[in-house]
Amino acid sequence: VAVERTASAVADAAEAKPSPQLLQAATLPLLPKSLMGSFTGREFYHPETVEALAQTGIAMALGEGSSEWVDWSGEKKTDGFLRAHGTDGRAGATKEWYTALDSSREVLVWSGKSVSRDGHGAELPFIKTTSIVNQSPKYLAELLMDSSRVKVYNKMSLGRTDEIVFQTRIDTHGGSFGDGESKVVRNLTKPPMVSSVIEFVTFMHARKLRPSDLRASSSGRNDGDSLKDAGYVVVSRAVTGSKLSSDSDRHNGDKLVRSEILLGVN
Repeated sequence: VAVERTASAVADAAEAKPSPQLLQAATLPLLPKSLMGSFTGREFYHPETVEALAQTGIAMALGEGSSEWVDWSGEKKTDGFLRAHGTDGRAGATKEWYTALDSSREVLVWSGKSVSRDGHGAELPFIKTTSIVNQSPKYLAELLMDSSRVKVYNKMSLGRTDEIVFQTRIDTHGGSFGDGESKVVRNLTKPPMVSSVIEFVTFMHARKLRPSDLRASSSGRNDGDSLKDAGYVVVSRAVTGSKLSSDSDRHNGDKLVRSEILLGVN
């Protein structure tokens, strides 16, 4: 396990720990609009905040309590598939369901509207998808966390760099920064038909799923053995209020525009 920090990051981390209010707010499904000017960028320098964000991501992805935040609506093909193969209209739950989805090669898509307008970005749609990818969960988690391979799955990326690495290896257990791998990255993308280069500064965390993460959604199964190898979670959130913005507003002559990943979960 390696823990790396740039000189500026060490100085930044030495500053006062954000307030408990900011640490808790940084882990909500949506960041409160009222606090957007108060975030320091150091909220994810603390393992307890990272774990709380992972729990939020898992809950939002699995639907446990997400209806308090998002009103989900499936696309027409998604609703049709669930009617034909779903369990009480819900995704997943049985091996037969996943076999049917794999055979169909469908990508199930839901769009969502925020229940509250008090969150930063609440006016934007939420998107959730489910599909079968014929790779191991560990392979996919490591791929998403590996900045050197980001162009394998994101053809619009101009490259991603690790700005701060708190801990490496997604299988780390009980490390100095908790479980899993955690870091802050900077990604530059050039979408088609857009003249600007889009910059994202994002905190990323990946760890192995625990039986307790999935037990509530396991259709009544309570044996830990059936869930101990359930997979991995990768959660991402924009770093706001930090000193990690680019020094220039240009990239190779193109205008550089800052954007945000409000919450990403895989």
